[in-house]
Amino acid sequence: MKKNPLMEEMRKSVSNDIKREIDLSFDIVNRIHYILESKNLTQKDLAKALGKSEAEISKWMRGTHNFTCKTLAKIETALGERIIEVVGKPDKKGYVFISMPSNITLPRKESVEILSKVDFTRNFNDISKVGKTYSHN
Repeated sequence: MKKNPLMEEMRKSVSNDIKREIDLSFDIVNRIHYILESKNLTQKDLAKALGKSEAEISKWMRGTHNFTCKTLAKIETALGERIIEVVGKPDKKGYVFISMPSNITLPRKESVEILSKVDFTRNFNDISKVGKTYSHN
């Protein structure tokens, strides 16, 4: 595909925080879409569960909606699944639980070790490996 030089020049002027905001917005929409698909639900079903119009949910799902924490909490409650996860927040025992998206795609012939908790009661570098090693052929 041929790139428009004017458009490419405009993209260079967009600040990194705006680029990250756009990425986050699309990540949230992709996660909601993934949950809906995995539960065989539609945007209409989500609208009904939230007491919103189907048109409003459609606008949200375009990737340009600025979701509030309140809205995300309502969507999570309606779908019964987390949309976002705060990483680095220790529990009562000092463990940090890191969640990985269930739809992660791993590179070929490489493996990724998933660490599911870090023990902050000891040295930060002393990591308790409780996860599994996942590989993709």
